[in-house]
Formats: sequence, structure tokens, C-alpha cells
Amino acid sequence: MHPQTTDILISGGGVAGLTAAAAFGAAGFSVVCVDPAPPVTEAAAEGADMRTTAFLQPARGVLAEAGLWQRLEPHAAALRVMRIVDAGGDTPEPRIVKDFDAAEIGEEPFGWNFPNWLLRRELVARIAELPNVDFRPGTATRSVLTRESEARVTL
Repeated sequence: MHPQTTDILISGGGVAGLTAAAAFGAAGFSVVCVDPAPPVTEAAAEGADMRTTAFLQPARGVLAEAGLWQRLEPHAAALRVMRIVDAGGDTPEPRIVKDFDAAEIGEEPFGWNFPNWLLRRELVARIAELPNVDFRPGTATRSVLTRESEARVTL
């Protein structure tokens, strides 16, 4: 492959990498995002990530600017109660448990929770709409050589 220039290279196509690719792409940067494995975007598919990711309130603005909030909002599970558990110390048992209710400070939830497989599905769909974002599942970063004004990355 011939050398290619891009504004931003993201090595990792998980939730964080794909979100960054969408945000930078929506802001007008040329982006290449690589990941050695293709994203699993259906709950029933083998290898689906059944964990969830919480985005706190300030993330909504970033997601909206990236063109993601409109896609994600219908699937959002509001975080109305936040529980903090202190389980440190010699025994792995909760010493302190404190619940915080978002209604005590306003009408908005603390944030929203989403299944990771669904996030990947919507993120992949969004970056496919951005002509300046090149997502390359099945491609890994092999080496990185940094300089003052650039990085040379071998894929």
C-alpha cells in the first residue's frame, strides 16, 4: 500500500474509537479508524458485547454535534439514580453505599446507558455517512513512529 496522509488516525474501533471517529469526522477532519476485528453490531451475534456504557449529561452535546445523539436517543436508558459503593479495604465488601437521585438537582437524568453492541451498530452507521471517515475493520496498527509534526503508522 502507498503512503496516505490523514488528519487523524484512530487505532481501535471500540465504543471510544468509533465515537472519536464520528466526532472528528463531523468536525471536518479526515479520519482513518482501524481495528483488527470487525465490530459486532447485533445482540444475537457471536461475540456480541453485552456490557453497557454510560454517557453522562455533558456527553450529549458532543454526541449531538457528531450526529450521534439523534440515532442513540430512542435507545437511551436514563440514569436517574447513581449509586456509589466503597468496597475498598481488606475485605471485598461494601463499606459505604450512597444513592444520589437526579431529581434532587433537576429534571434531567445524570446521563444515559446503552448496550455496547447497539452503540457499535449506530456508530458504524453514522461514520458510514461521513465521506471523510475511513473505517477499516480487519486492519491492525503494526508500528508507530512519532515525529514533532507527524506520526508514521504502518497498518
